[in-house]
Amino acid sequence: MNTHRDIIVKIEAYLYGQLSVSALANWALDRFYAIEQGVENLNADASETIADVLDALMFADEQPFALDDADLRRLIARLESLSL
Repeated sequence: MNTHRDIIVKIEAYLYGQLSVSALANWALDRFYAIEQGVENLNADASETIADVLDALMFADEQPFALDDADLRRLIARLESLSL
């Protein structure tokens, strides 16, 4: 099961140069479809936000959808708000 913390860890790994943008996008794509196919389950309260963030990340390696550091930090902030 992927939680919002798991996604934050992956985004931070990219921001710190420990993960390539294509690896981040592929990971997000895998998670998104695992959730869509019912292989992974999410907390109902978090599902919409997590799906939106994964959707943004899974195309981050394509120029029209590329995310800069500020975009990624906004995604982290959205995910962190799930803890409140």
